[in-house]
Amino acid sequence: MSTENQNNKSGNPYLNHLLRYQQIYLCLLIIVIYALSLFANYLQQKPLLVGGESYYYLSLARQDARYNPLTLLLHIIPARFDPLLPLLISFGSMLLFYSIAQKIKLSETKTFFITLFFILAPAFILSLLSLSSYALYLFLVLLGINLILREGNTKYVAFLPLALACFFDTFTAMLLLWAVIWYFFSFQKSKESFPKIVVAVIAALLILNATVLNAPFLLGPFQVQNRAADLVSDLGGFSGVGIFCLLLALIGLVVSLQRKKIFITLVPLVIFVTAYIFNVQTIFFLALFVTILAAIGFIYIWEQPWKFSFLRSATILLLLLGMSFSAVAYLDRMAQHPPSQQDIAALQWIERNTNPEAVVLSSPDNSYYISYFAQRQPALTLHHNYAQQYNLSENVFTAYYINELFPLLEKNNVSIIYVSEDMKHRLPKQQEFLFLLQNERFKLLYFSGDTEVWSFVEAKK
Repeated sequence: MSTENQNNKSGNPYLNHLLRYQQIYLCLLIIVIYALSLFANYLQQKPLLVGGESYYYLSLARQDARYNPLTLLLHIIPARFDPLLPLLISFGSMLLFYSIAQKIKLSETKTFFITLFFILAPAFILSLLSLSSYALYLFLVLLGINLILREGNTKYVAFLPLALACFFDTFTAMLLLWAVIWYFFSFQKSKESFPKIVVAVIAALLILNATVLNAPFLLGPFQVQNRAADLVSDLGGFSGVGIFCLLLALIGLVVSLQRKKIFITLVPLVIFVTAYIFNVQTIFFLALFVTILAAIGFIYIWEQPWKFSFLRSATILLLLLGMSFSAVAYLDRMAQHPPSQQDIAALQWIERNTNPEAVVLSSPDNSYYISYFAQRQPALTLHHNYAQQYNLSENVFTAYYINELFPLLEKNNVSIIYVSEDMKHRLPKQQEFLFLLQNERFKLLYFSGDTEVWSFVEAKK
């Protein structure tokens, strides 16, 4: 038993109990977070899955686009079990991490706080409530690592999950290749052919994915990017980490650098921060790394000798409550996240009452709901040419005059306009897009509360 665990068992009976049954408590925490979200959505008659990424993959699954492991999985499981898939992936990832931690002799305290902080991170909560490619990628990588660490020939089974993990995007395949090379040639300097075969297979699949399958370098984003808010969830972002977790991560970063762990700290940090700057969808990896640093920082504070024990306890409690508050606030915000019941009703009306070839204009964040619920082509799709699509949406929704707006609608073959409840509250009513809807070329087809569906008719000749 490590010295750290001995100190926990002799000096803190509450922590000792928590560490002993930590997997049970953490599983219960995941269930509580998941159940609260589903119950809130059920009461509001909203879809159980949240986020545009979920409905992007559900739409892809309808189109037989199966090269992505997530769409392949959606083909295998019955549709009624789709909302359970994120929960099962989360449970599987947690249990695999515990198995790996035991094999590499990671202390119980570090294992517990890394897992706890990640569960409380909004980036994880979002993956728990949505269909996330990167969450499935993490599960496959953890499964592959688990199999590699086993004795005997079972390690060859690791080829399957690691191979599947190469088919999300080019970035994650490159990340996996770098991690495998670093692990095998830094920690397992074996003369066996297995490490070389693994590296060769992953490299070959990386090339296949990037060339033949033409996979994107980075998945998404599936919502409008706001890099500051999306990093710190307390600023109102769609994902990210809490401010207390970020502060602890800064302490953990300093501690890691002081302990001469420069390579394994700075290299991943630079990779994940750079990826995040280009695409906020990668916040999942940055949040995972930040929570590891936060756990290091928290344990460092915990282990420091304090002159006043009550001040130490108060500081620890404040940090834990702060992180918990960020998670609760994020859950409450997700409960109010679109689409609303009225939005779904409007999208289903579009499916029943419009031309199947119609192109539907709406806020870019609504594109994936249009594809899935209305089964129509959205005019804007953020995951494809983000900068171009974002600029187009800005030009459309901030146009002051019809001679600015109409050419954009005609050029993009827009025939239906869907104004969601969120757009009605967010866009100015007395100017720009909503004001221009009063023009005779727009016709109101459907409305319910603050949700509206308009048609855009051709100009009279």
